[in-house]
Amino acid sequence: MSKYELMFIVRPDVDEAALTSTRERVQSIVSDMGGQVEEVKDMGKRRLAYLIDNYREGFYTVTTFQSNADAVQEVERVLNINDNVMRFLTINLDQK
Repeated sequence: MSKYELMFIVRPDVDEAALTSTRERVQSIVSDMGGQVEEVKDMGKRRLAYLIDNYREGFYTVTTFQSNADAVQEVERVLNINDNVMRFLTINLDQK
């Protein structure tokens, strides 16, 4: 298992329940596939460097976890089809 850091940005006009649901979904995928979530940082609403889908702000979340590559692919697949997620980036911390 490798250590990963995932950062994703959720649209600023979603309600708190949808934001929490997205965060919990990521954690449940990692756990269900044998990984372990180490830390979840809610960085709050921040201004974007440039417009994304006509939004100037977004809710940032950074999640650090250990898992295999299959879990990372599944998390990225789910985030990619979620309309509330504007951007995401996964970094393998073991390769730094």
